[in-house]
Amino acid sequence: MTLHYLRRVLDPDSPRRSPSRFVRTDEAGRYWFDENLWWTDVGEVDWLWRSVQASAERDDHDAAIATLLQLVDHYGRGFLPEELYEDAFTHFRDLHDRKHDEALHALLKLYSDLGRRYEVLAFAQRILDRDPYSECAVTALVEVHLTQGHLAAAVSELDRFVRTLKDDLGTQPSPRVVALRRRLSSSG
Repeated sequence: MTLHYLRRVLDPDSPRRSPSRFVRTDEAGRYWFDENLWWTDVGEVDWLWRSVQASAERDDHDAAIATLLQLVDHYGRGFLPEELYEDAFTHFRDLHDRKHDEALHALLKLYSDLGRRYEVLAFAQRILDRDPYSECAVTALVEVHLTQGHLAAAVSELDRFVRTLKDDLGTQPSPRVVALRRRLSSSG
């Protein structure tokens, strides 16, 4: 009976007693889904990551950026929000979040390498919205401010980051951030 209802839900317009386009069965009464007929966002995300890799191997920055933007869009939709408190999905939710961060960081690097300052600012801020302790994002913001001649904005951004590290985590900035702060002090 379950199989009947499943077929009706998946393929409501099929004639009675006709084979399902989606569900396959065998003589023993077992059933399964025909994977070749289904689209899933998981499959598309895997394909997009392979496309990013292929674009990088060809040094096709525009294609890599376009594909990474699609990935960020997928990840931005969230992961099973209706199952927010379900422990069984914790591993997969964490993986989803890590891949989202990876896509954002890859875009930040590409935009930085291409000197596209507006996009660097936008994606560095998106990273900081997700992770206020991201050193690479804050240093990217600082470098753009310096390139634009906005020393005060660069100092303010870096000082806010150092305060956040101290207040929230009780830690000091890395030697790289300390060196950058010294460089800013000597510029003023």
